Amino acid sequence: MHGNLENIAYNKIKIAISKGYIRKGSKLRETALSKNLSMSRATVKGAIKRLVYEGLAEYEVNKGVSVVNPSLEDIKDAFLVRIQLEKMAIGFAAGMITSSDLDELNKLVQKEKDIFKARDLYNYYEINNAFHLKIAEKSNKKILIHYVRELLQKTTIYLILFDPFFHILEESNSSPSEHLQIVQWLEKKDGTNAAKAIQLHLENTMANIDMERVLPQDYLES
Repeated sequence: MHGNLENIAYNKIKIAISKGYIRKGSKLRETALSKNLSMSRATVKGAIKRLVYEGLAEYEVNKGVSVVNPSLEDIKDAFLVRIQLEKMAIGFAAGMITSSDLDELNKLVQKEKDIFKARDLYNYYEINNAFHLKIAEKSNKKILIHYVRELLQKTTIYLILFDPFFHILEESNSSPSEHLQIVQWLEKKDGTNAAKAIQLHLENTMANIDMERVLPQDYLES
């Protein structure tokens, strides 16, 4: 039962962060959150630990736990490196992909379409990441897979923080069709065009980040 309550607390805090109700960089105080959620401090503490583990919050000695507050440069750098790593991974994967793998990727694309209709934000991220990680795993390069997984987690956090719920799930979002294009190139075992397609997809993902949420109105670029 405690685990279920902790999961509820975790999801509620995460949604509050994604919607901006809890601001980036602000403290996650157990006492205040337990009061607002009508849950015990132990339950809230467990939820906060999960947020720290996944990178959405960070702990500092003598300061406590705060929501992460990445800079514009952090976001750009993470996506630029992710693009290069995923292009490399898909190049290796293209020659090793099987019909069973393609079936799995197509099923993930269909799930993504269904999730868009249901406007289910967090399952969207789970399915999206499964799609990208499946391709990386077919590269059979352990170090490459490790860093793709790490950057998937980091960039997903940035999307949770800066890509508003209504925007990423609007019907015009091109992610499913871009994923389908990637699968089609893999079906042809065309690593060159598959790499181009995944680069375009990730560049579009980065472009969807709401810059007004990244940069406050009084931001002055040096």
